[in-house]
Amino acid sequence: MSSSNGDAAISELARRILRSSGVKIIHDGELIEEIESLAGELSDKAPKIIFGIESQISDSEDIFFMNTKSANGIISQNPPVSLEVVWIKGGNEKWESLQKKIVELGRAGYPGCIGCAGPAASEPWNEALSREQNI
Repeated sequence: MSSSNGDAAISELARRILRSSGVKIIHDGELIEEIESLAGELSDKAPKIIFGIESQISDSEDIFFMNTKSANGIISQNPPVSLEVVWIKGGNEKWESLQKKIVELGRAGYPGCIGCAGPAASEPWNEALSREQNI
């Protein structure tokens, strides 16, 4: 996997999560403390963001992100069928990168800022191309 493409997918999912007013994260239970930490970090470092994070345990090794007001995402070894879902190839090890990106963008004022998410944020996301580069 190209690290720059993996980073692009992480950034895209972070932007989608922050554009939403909340997210349900469905995971295998190993991320409970990390998810609580994300909620705390966002409220401390980006207090203007009103954001709800819900955690749900499942039997799957995949991490699903069900966004309230934007398209969903998944961290998984295998791509989802729908191209509406941002796919980050991997497992729980990708969580830390995503969490850091969410906090970084939130602290910068995203989605209410102009240009703080970089030039890719203003261009349409191409999930098909992202997946081609991940396989």
